Amino acid sequence: MLRKSVETRDWLGTVEPRNVRAVMKRVVEDITAIDVQVGQLFEEGVRRAQSSDSSRRAFSVYSSSRAPGRYAPSYTPSAPMDTHLLSNIQKLFSERIDIFSPVEFNKVSVLTGIIKISLKTLLECVRLRTLGRFGLQQVQVDGHYLQLYLWRFAADERVVQGLLDEVAASAAHRCLDPVPMEHSVVELICERG
Repeated sequence: MLRKSVETRDWLGTVEPRNVRAVMKRVVEDITAIDVQVGQLFEEGVRRAQSSDSSRRAFSVYSSSRAPGRYAPSYTPSAPMDTHLLSNIQKLFSERIDIFSPVEFNKVSVLTGIIKISLKTLLECVRLRTLGRFGLQQVQVDGHYLQLYLWRFAADERVVQGLLDEVAASAAHRCLDPVPMEHSVVELICERG
């Protein structure tokens, strides 16, 4: 479902995002249904303690080391820095997410596995597309929507956030006109959706 939604969309000629795409709402609905079904078969399992702002964490097209002013105070978008190099350096120091890790026989582990495979699928599909400005902004909106709802099903919310950050960074790399949407606008669209 995620693969087809990315492959069939015209990401270069899309209009400015006004809503979360229906497929993202369906993903959340399906994960919620799976949560109920798996909960009938397995015990809960162990979750890592969530941060107090899990559902409000900013979803950005810049990974943490690429955020202006954070680790590279002299970084400006017009500076002749290689963002691919910065992204690769970030990957060296970030915790590796094992997508196909063993799944334990509990609800949290099963759902975490499903979420990791789903988000990795989304990431790989986005890497194969070329996006326009509004295509990038739609990925931002969709990613923020997924962040708002999927973190509560995973064993560790950082896994969800890490994969969504990779999706956003990949979309920004593949975008011809990378102008991210204001975070307040993204939040407003997701709250309406």
